[in-house]
Amino acid sequence: MVIKMRIDEIVQANKDEYIDFLSRLVQTDTQVIGHGVLGGKEKAGQEIIKHKLLNLGFEIDEFLVDDEKIKKYPGANLGHENRDRPNIVGTLKGAGGGKSLILNGHIDTMPFGDREKWSEDPFLGQVQGDVLYGLGSTDMKASLAAMILAAQVIKTSGYRLKGDLIIQSVVDEEGGGNGTLACVERGYTADAAIVGEPTQLHLQPAHMGFLFHEIIVDGHSLHSSQLWEGVNAIDKAIKIYQSLKDLEHRWLMTEKHPLLPGPTINLGVIEGGIAGSVVPGSCTLKTCLHYQPKQNESYEQTRERVNQQVLEAIESVVKGDEWLKEHPPLVNVFQEGYPFETPISHPLVQEMKTIIGDVLQEEAVIEGMPAGCDARILSGFGNIPTIIVGCGDPRQCHCIDESVPVSQFLKLIEIYVNFIISWCEVESVDNK
Repeated sequence: MVIKMRIDEIVQANKDEYIDFLSRLVQTDTQVIGHGVLGGKEKAGQEIIKHKLLNLGFEIDEFLVDDEKIKKYPGANLGHENRDRPNIVGTLKGAGGGKSLILNGHIDTMPFGDREKWSEDPFLGQVQGDVLYGLGSTDMKASLAAMILAAQVIKTSGYRLKGDLIIQSVVDEEGGGNGTLACVERGYTADAAIVGEPTQLHLQPAHMGFLFHEIIVDGHSLHSSQLWEGVNAIDKAIKIYQSLKDLEHRWLMTEKHPLLPGPTINLGVIEGGIAGSVVPGSCTLKTCLHYQPKQNESYEQTRERVNQQVLEAIESVVKGDEWLKEHPPLVNVFQEGYPFETPISHPLVQEMKTIIGDVLQEEAVIEGMPAGCDARILSGFGNIPTIIVGCGDPRQCHCIDESVPVSQFLKLIEIYVNFIISWCEVESVDNK
């Protein structure tokens, strides 16, 4: 069906309205507190989202994250303060005969940090040149706004979708993804899903998995003047860390993926000792490991294999150390997320590749995300073919003077509109 409209002309004619909507979202404080453990301020932003979707004819489902319901999922981040932090899911029912689609974005932002380091108010939400400044502009209010505005373009165009369109504005993504987990647990599914994390309009059908390990090593503490009588826990911990770096080196030599970087292990925290004159009796390491999805393995199998290799690297040190044999370190995973991958050959990837190429008049860039996001939840637990496409530079995430290019934001609306029309299909409201 030939759509009797020029989407780019509609976007340009209404761009001031679209920018104003994004500005309102950026000007609204939706910070998480303590990575979600202490709660979050998402509700005010969710009210804006809810009323906008209602005005576009969406059916609204408003609900809180419930730990009892999501605890069955590996990687669920339990114990967060969930009060007054509702998910908003809007459903625009199709006429039938088309494929369904989920558009997923998070309303929460990280805290802005030191206010004195910002050039302007973090909640400025104003445009200077081609750039809109403010906390959450790139991560990821611009993409979330573009999803909703794409639905507005279609809704006012005189056509009706055949397939259902579901827009999920979720909370607590920055706390680990509990909002999207709650959507999956509630039964939301579709023939495909798009997550709007910032990709600079590139197409990302894969991202890394991650494992956070805590390793607690015991020593024997006493005055450093007699250190030969003690056991330095930091020394023992460094041996373990060196073994993990050897493992990382082997991975970098052997683990290859066409879209993703090699696996890495970062030592982010090392805590031990109380004074220079005391042999440390305890040392704690906290690491973050990023690993790739692997063909012919489930996400869970890949996770178990990688984690087992970490444990074996630690055990190799323990076996060669008399003290550690008698006092083995305590190792636990305190946060994690699976990797995900949708094959490049999948119709979802190929269709979006074509759409991006048509809108931008250049070949679409296909790459992987070196971090992780809620795509893993929709793909791994929801069994939904998923891709990541959004606006903004990911290097703008969680940084001072965060901003997003307005031109990318407007192009993203066009991309989303064209994809929704192609994927879900449309019919004329008057059946002409």
